[in-house]
Amino acid sequence: MKNNIYQTLEQINQLNREVVRLAGKGEIEQAISTTQEAIKLTREKVGEHKVLADSLNNLAELYRIQGNYADAQPLLIETLEIRKRLLEETHPDIAQSLNNLAAFYVIQGNYSEAENYFFKALHLWKIHLGEEHEDIATILSNIAEVYREQGRYRESEQMHFQTLNMRKSLFGDEHPEVAQSLDSLATIYENQARYQESETMHLQALAMRKKCLGEEHWLVGVSFNNLASLYNSQGRFSEAEDYYTQALELCKKCLGNEEHPHIATILNNLGDTYKEQGHYADAEKTHLQALAIRKTIFGEEHLEVAQSLSNLADVYLFQGLYLKAEQVYQQAYEIRKLFLNPEHPDIIKNLHNFAVIYIYKGSYQAAKSIYLKTLSIYEKIHGTNHPDYADNLDHLALVYLKQGNYSQAEQKYLTVLAIRKNIFGEEHPDIIESLNRIAEIYRLQGRYAQVEAIHKENYRLAKRLLGEMHPDVAGILNSLAVLYDAQFKYAEAEKLFI
Repeated sequence: MKNNIYQTLEQINQLNREVVRLAGKGEIEQAISTTQEAIKLTREKVGEHKVLADSLNNLAELYRIQGNYADAQPLLIETLEIRKRLLEETHPDIAQSLNNLAAFYVIQGNYSEAENYFFKALHLWKIHLGEEHEDIATILSNIAEVYREQGRYRESEQMHFQTLNMRKSLFGDEHPEVAQSLDSLATIYENQARYQESETMHLQALAMRKKCLGEEHWLVGVSFNNLASLYNSQGRFSEAEDYYTQALELCKKCLGNEEHPHIATILNNLGDTYKEQGHYADAEKTHLQALAIRKTIFGEEHLEVAQSLSNLADVYLFQGLYLKAEQVYQQAYEIRKLFLNPEHPDIIKNLHNFAVIYIYKGSYQAAKSIYLKTLSIYEKIHGTNHPDYADNLDHLALVYLKQGNYSQAEQKYLTVLAIRKNIFGEEHPDIIESLNRIAEIYRLQGRYAQVEAIHKENYRLAKRLLGEMHPDVAGILNSLAVLYDAQFKYAEAEKLFI
């Protein structure tokens, strides 16, 4: 009898090894079929066993890759429960299950649960691995990213510095893992508009990857992509386009496959840069390329496909093609509803996009209804001191402005400004945007002296933060010119009109 079980277990282990091989080749459907065969065999011949938990965990990971989160979650929970019953409560496999569930909750946008499970996994891993280990560093980095997603930038920065120092202690000052920590810190700085610090970190990561991995490695392409993203945020579109192009060429060469998720991601980012420059034909073409790749890799219904559809719709929105934009946003929304809970950030973003469409169409009440709903969700998830809450409130204020309710609009815009200053400090692009909104309200109310003072202050801030050639700086000068024109100060207006 024992020999039969050993033979069965060896057969199951062979199936699991085949799953790893198939997944590595990108043959996900075949890997799923093989995993299901292993699970069926284990349930029938062995019963509850460690290899059953391993197979269930493999199947959950394959479903995650497919974007099939509804089927992945119960498998992750079952895996954890089996391991708890079979193993000691501090066993590393239980830590792995807790970590996998945490990663799943990140995908769902359930950051509080993700944080909870990551810390449980961290506690168990420290028991087995000690205070310093590469796996400990990885989970600290994951927690830091959860903080960043929640807008908890100070905590995220501290955690990433802890990770950075640990990786330097483990690997030395120059190592790909150290470069990853530098990139993560650079992203936090970019979120806070600390652009010089962000650029310094990204450039350090790029130089380190080139030194450790050579000039031609796909992770060097990742560094190019990250720098491009930073430059795009700063309005340095020419530099962003150049770095995205370098990233695209290098990744195509290194990955040996033009239909790869990383290629789609870079194309997606490049498309956004084209859009920001008003190159709508190029933007549409590039987003369609990314969409086609993602459909080939993931199928018609996947969250990556939904992202490409949403970005394509943004291009149509910028062109004033509201009906077309709404239709494509709807396609993205239908896919996201299949996989995400109603309070996921991407679902809320989709609702926000519909509201923007309604504003352009003059359906202010419909837009207001959506913004009030999403505002309530953001407050429930993040509280009121969060960038997403502030952004949503900013758009609600725009609805009041469009309806001619200037008092309500002013109140909301001032609240947004206060929240943003509390989060970002006095200098951030979102502060510039808030000041522009308040100036517009005052202009409509005929409070010209206050408008002029705000625009002048804002111009100095924007020029210092974004650089003299940024489109937002030009926009402020244009608004100031409009103000002078309304006051019949034509000579002063003429000097400023773009």
